[in-house]
Amino acid sequence: MHITFTIYAQGEIDAQPKVFYRNEQSFAFLLNSNGWGLNFRYGKRLDAFNKRLYEIDFAYIKHPKEARTYSTTNSGAKFVYGKMNLAFDFRFSLGKQHEIFRKQDVGGIAIRYFYNFGPSIALLKPIYYNLDDVVPREEPDGTGGTVIKYYLVPREEPERYDPDWRNVGNVVIDKRASFFRGFGDLSVVPGAFAKFGFNFEYSKQDRVIHAIEAGVILEGFAKELTIMDVAKNQQVFFTLFVSYRIGRIVDPYEVKKKREKAKSISY
Repeated sequence: MHITFTIYAQGEIDAQPKVFYRNEQSFAFLLNSNGWGLNFRYGKRLDAFNKRLYEIDFAYIKHPKEARTYSTTNSGAKFVYGKMNLAFDFRFSLGKQHEIFRKQDVGGIAIRYFYNFGPSIALLKPIYYNLDDVVPREEPDGTGGTVIKYYLVPREEPERYDPDWRNVGNVVIDKRASFFRGFGDLSVVPGAFAKFGFNFEYSKQDRVIHAIEAGVILEGFAKELTIMDVAKNQQVFFTLFVSYRIGRIVDPYEVKKKREKAKSISY
């Protein structure tokens, strides 16, 4: 059974047939106060105003002290001096969304709030750098004497960042090595998080989702995420986010009918 109804309201009349059982599949791109992220959401309708949310997040976490600098030996190369690891965060959550204000006409905005919580896993990938050794050489100065000149000699293989480089004057970072080097040395840090936000959905099509979301994330890990070579790395993160969400409304009864039809055809 497929249930539809039509709404007439002020503004541009919306004559589209409405899906009553409004499950949701959507993706979002997040800009966070400490990086960026991606999100997948499946929302299952509970009643006219509420949905159960199942979500997966991927986030890239930056340290607040990160600052890019240009290489002194490789023109155009940039890196964050003192950065030891790249931090990738995977979150798995269960939550709920409640509709506060329903869209009344085409071009209107539906306002909802949502919250979810669950476990998270941070992956720390070591960063490798291409290095040059500063080598002194004694050379004739053209007047019968000698002079000491310094030359940069590249090392054959990239090396994992070492905090002792700060105290050694004869090592120079040329540039950061390939992104793919270091995946064999991943470390895993478990954690947990909670998210709260507001959803502003403005699509003119009933079966399509276009929304802006904003909110906060509180997340803690079993130990500090060692991103930078500094005295203090964070273990607990309070993150602000804004995101753009796109997706579609799924009618489970339509899906069921299509499956049954495909099954009957196959027989």
